[in-house]
Amino acid sequence: MLLNIGYMLLALASSAATATNKIKLPDPLTEHKECTNIDIRNECDKMLLLENCTVITGYMMITLLPVNQECNFSLYTFPKLREITGYVIFTEVRGLKSIRDMFPSLTVIRGRRLFLNYALGVSSMHDLELIEFQSLVAIQRGHVYIGNNQKLCQLNGINADRLTLSSGENHIVMGSKNCTHRASCTGCESNYCWSNFTCQRFENDNVAHYDQNSQNCHEECLGGCYNATAAGCVVCRGLTNAGVCVKQCPPDKYFLEQYQRCYTRDECVAHRGHYTFGFDCVSFCPSGYKPNAKMECVQCEPQEACISVCTPEEGDPFMAIYNLADADELRGCQIINGSLVITIRSQVNEVQLEQSLSSIREIRGHLKISRCSHLSSLRFLRNLRRIHGDPLENRYYAFILYNNKHLSELWEPTKQLEFVNGGMFMHRNNKLCNKNIRDFQDIVIHDKVRDSLQTSDQEVLCGPAKLQLRVQVRSHRTMLLSWPKAQTSVELELIYRIVPAGTSQILETDLEAPICTRINWQRLLLFADDLQENGTHYSYQLDQLHPNTRYACLLRTFGGDLKHEARSDVIYVQTQRDIPKSPSLALIKKTDNSLSLRISAQDHEYFVLDVYELPDDQKYLDERNFCKQPPFLYQDWRSLLEYDYDDCCAHKAEMADDRHFIDEMKAMYRCSLDAPGNCAAVAGADAKLQLQLPANTTTYDLRNLERYRAYSLQLQACNKFGCSSLTTLNERTNSTVGADMLPELTVCRVPKTTEYIMRFAEPPKPNGLVVNYVLHYRNNVSDQVAETHLSCLTRREHADAEFVHVKNLNGTYNEGAVRVHSLSGDHTITPYMAITWCDHEQSQIPPTTASVKEQLQVDASVTPVTELEETHTHAHGISIFVLCFLFGCGLSLVWLLYKRQCWRKCPGLPGLRQYVPLREQWLRERQQTEDRQILVDGFETVRFQNNNSNNSNNSSNSINNNNNSSSSSEY
Repeated sequence: MLLNIGYMLLALASSAATATNKIKLPDPLTEHKECTNIDIRNECDKMLLLENCTVITGYMMITLLPVNQECNFSLYTFPKLREITGYVIFTEVRGLKSIRDMFPSLTVIRGRRLFLNYALGVSSMHDLELIEFQSLVAIQRGHVYIGNNQKLCQLNGINADRLTLSSGENHIVMGSKNCTHRASCTGCESNYCWSNFTCQRFENDNVAHYDQNSQNCHEECLGGCYNATAAGCVVCRGLTNAGVCVKQCPPDKYFLEQYQRCYTRDECVAHRGHYTFGFDCVSFCPSGYKPNAKMECVQCEPQEACISVCTPEEGDPFMAIYNLADADELRGCQIINGSLVITIRSQVNEVQLEQSLSSIREIRGHLKISRCSHLSSLRFLRNLRRIHGDPLENRYYAFILYNNKHLSELWEPTKQLEFVNGGMFMHRNNKLCNKNIRDFQDIVIHDKVRDSLQTSDQEVLCGPAKLQLRVQVRSHRTMLLSWPKAQTSVELELIYRIVPAGTSQILETDLEAPICTRINWQRLLLFADDLQENGTHYSYQLDQLHPNTRYACLLRTFGGDLKHEARSDVIYVQTQRDIPKSPSLALIKKTDNSLSLRISAQDHEYFVLDVYELPDDQKYLDERNFCKQPPFLYQDWRSLLEYDYDDCCAHKAEMADDRHFIDEMKAMYRCSLDAPGNCAAVAGADAKLQLQLPANTTTYDLRNLERYRAYSLQLQACNKFGCSSLTTLNERTNSTVGADMLPELTVCRVPKTTEYIMRFAEPPKPNGLVVNYVLHYRNNVSDQVAETHLSCLTRREHADAEFVHVKNLNGTYNEGAVRVHSLSGDHTITPYMAITWCDHEQSQIPPTTASVKEQLQVDASVTPVTELEETHTHAHGISIFVLCFLFGCGLSLVWLLYKRQCWRKCPGLPGLRQYVPLREQWLRERQQTEDRQILVDGFETVRFQNNNSNNSNNSSNSINNNNNSSSSSEY
């Protein structure tokens, strides 16, 4: 749509210019200039090589433009370039931020020559932010690689699979993790775009050029046209003959396949190394032909050696093929003068591979094909006649076929194939069946003694007999399998697995993988004792399955004659449903009167939602004096920076253990058909509200709730088998600003006294419950100075005083206000009211208020009760601290005097020495040790015993050999 509007605007502008200036627009197709390979590197001025080029018959590479080159890329634009027959590469270009205006008319990249497997490559562009090809509609051969671009964004809108017309792998990697904008492709008819500024076009976008009044393009046009003729195309879908799109070249011209163009004989020969062959312009003569002096391919004489030999580069023992570009290098080669190694790990078009390698006749060395992940056939080697095996692989093998996961077909030689020296090695080709391997071994002339061939576990069979397997689902846990007895061989194996959600069927590549890697398949050998029979059929009941789960299963029989082996098709069945698991219930958003919920479940038909109101306990809250014990919100002020790595990991492990424990408890006590005792009846008898929600409900809003009210939400998922266990969510609605505002407030002062009377009722619908009030009195001395007084009053005290508060204040105040404290906090304070003189009616207070007044009466000169208690508590704490400090100092002084034995030297304490001989007595007792044992000469134990008299301080040790002492020897 955007492109059409652009063409319309361009048409209007062009017509206006023509009307005023009388200037005729030039036809772009009248300007035609072919350029050969263009390699721009190191110097910015080389960009001028693209000037006036309309087509590049070859490749274009822009690379290695250093940062010290001050290139103003905005000056380089090449609107005439519409076609490139080879590949396009951008890499290591500094300072280039966008290529939108550099190639605005580039329509097709044909990819007749590739860089690896790619026709478009953008890599290591450090400053590139947007990649935009406004007119590019097709890449006819090869794939796209975009990666390692640090600032490149908005790649999510590119559809490279539709842009490339050949099967394969496109690699597009987001360059920057700091991209703030994603491509939205708003207004793009194709729903794909290069960026938010440029829509992506495709091959079928054959848009007419509106300013030329052309409504339809010729069928051979690609990407638009300037008129409805074959000469008015922007580019040609196929062949081009002197600027005109044709289906085939005229008789007097030759077709050059690499450039998709028709040339005269002189134009063909003018290209370096090209010859005429029939009606084609070729870069080499095919097998059996040779070039003559006129650059024509003529047939060789019968005895003439007319062959094309390709030799590896010097120092390289083999020629390697890793991609289509490498295969193109061998096009036309008949003899490989060395070994040939093929390792293609990406997906390629095997037809194009056959076009490049079908001319190979002989290989002097060995042929090795390994780790070709996507290769399915070796038909491109059908013309191979001889492998000499000089040298051999590991001194034994001329042909090596290893670890090709998808290879299922070898090749049938057009002529007799011979391995002159060596055998063949085939292993880990999981889809290559035994019969094909044996047949290939038989048709090749070689030394079979040296062969090393894989033997699969009889699962990769070539057209095996079909076992008639029937599967019947019995319950949510079991299924019954049955098959004819006549088709049963010696052994039976049942193979089954769970089919992942969103997968229609299981690829047999998973089944045919090596045994050790089949981690998803369950394998069960069946014996005669495990089976049941009814005369004609065997049956087996498979249990311990998952409810409402899709399974893929097959049965195979083997062990006898190869002819009697059979395997069933992969059969897909789904078990019955169980009672749903507990649903998921989460809070998305809440307001003061609503709760928004996100719910989800599996295997359910509807939801049951019960809403319980949890009122706050007014009586319990009134027992607490919120003036002395104010509420507070607990907050963990510790930041994550205070945790070290070990604490953080330990905390995460602890949380993971908690979640695992909760999940285990849920699974253990889950309501199911296997454990009906865990199921309870549908709740809701005492619920304020019970709702039944459809199964497709994902979000639900509970409205008309009370402000700052606690609710308990219980959700169950139900189907025809029953309802799940409860999922409970306890949540409180938000508070409302201004809900705690007092409806009316009056403040007055009794004449000739310091008594102030404040009257106000409770808020009609507060946030939860009111817990206390803070009364504010203020005397504005000046604009910046004010005397204030605060006093606290609990809700219960105010209600008992019939909502009248009397206070004797030591001062004069002219304004009053009340701050209301509810369960939601102290969000609301009334405006300050002027304090007036109380009249006779206002001076009258209720009896209950008088009794409360007597209890709260205080001296006017003293601070309020709360402040007094706080001051007294503070002074009492200081006194206790001082006493403890003095007591500790005294104990320390006594201990110091004792350690320095000052009591010995003190003449005033003559009798102290006989009462405190503590240290000497302790030393004497320490000398009276118990028996000791020592080891003599490493093996004999001798015990020593101390004999102490009761009246003497001297001790002596002796070795008693009789009753008083003993010695023992231990070996």
